[in-house]
Amino acid sequence: MDGPDAPPAIDDEDPTDRAISALVAFLANASMFRPVDPQSESERRLWRACELCTYLEHRFDDPPDPRALSDAAIADWARRGLTREERPGDPASLGDYRAYWVTSDGRTLGTVALAVRDPGWGQCNLWIASLYLFREERRGGYGTLIAATLEGIARHLGFGAVRLDTDWLWQGALRFYLRQGFWVANWKRGLSLVRYLDDPPYRVRCDGDRMDFILGGAPVVTARRAGDTLLWEEHPRLGPEGQAQDEPRASVASTFALSLAVAGWPLIRGPAQWEHRYGWSDTGMPEGLAYKIAGFEGYARHCGLRIDTPRIPGLVYPEWGDL
Repeated sequence: MDGPDAPPAIDDEDPTDRAISALVAFLANASMFRPVDPQSESERRLWRACELCTYLEHRFDDPPDPRALSDAAIADWARRGLTREERPGDPASLGDYRAYWVTSDGRTLGTVALAVRDPGWGQCNLWIASLYLFREERRGGYGTLIAATLEGIARHLGFGAVRLDTDWLWQGALRFYLRQGFWVANWKRGLSLVRYLDDPPYRVRCDGDRMDFILGGAPVVTARRAGDTLLWEEHPRLGPEGQAQDEPRASVASTFALSLAVAGWPLIRGPAQWEHRYGWSDTGMPEGLAYKIAGFEGYARHCGLRIDTPRIPGLVYPEWGDL
């Protein structure tokens, strides 16, 4: 029936599938991103090499250039530099991620992988992984440009957030994402970061032994150092007429805790708060992050990995077998 009384057409396509289609179509016309050809052995090899070097750059003083690695060299470096659980990603088998080359003026800058996932809250999230820039392309603002471009694409397509997972041992990446305004979603298995697109921007201000987490121009949490102890003071978030303002969706406490950690500040407020660390082992107050950092680094030592992270004052770092 095609007349005016015909029932409305039913759209059977899953909302996530529609969002994926919209993203793929948009990126097809975005000059900054070119899909990796999974049928090309040379492109697959280079992608795997870039994935491998993401790990190696945190574990060796002189990591290789991924463009110089053969299949045999990739296998050899993987044996020396990866744990038994780690594998360099292959663009032909990335699950729900799609692999892209990042380009500028016809030059390949590096890699990024993108996925669309529905958290069940009505808006899909854009997930980022495998962001890697060749060494000579760094410190030229491309990382910031990529992050801003992907956030702009997510907004244009009506997504609710940009998300990614990273590692406590990757301090450069952590500092970069915090500068881009990412918040902590959780630290359950690693560090999962999020940028809810309707959350207000924040900034962290450090002045000697005082650090402030600022929203809307005013501190909402103030931290001070007292030796190995963290002093933590929360302030009400009030609007211009004194009314309480809506809280951001992401966690202020968790995000501030990570900012303190990368600066090498204490995370433990006292014995009573430390007793509650297990209750914050997914997200929450700074003692939960301190507990997880001890676990992250204990496992890294167990695997023989290099650890180049700030020492957290007052935190005991047990061996993996003692955790």
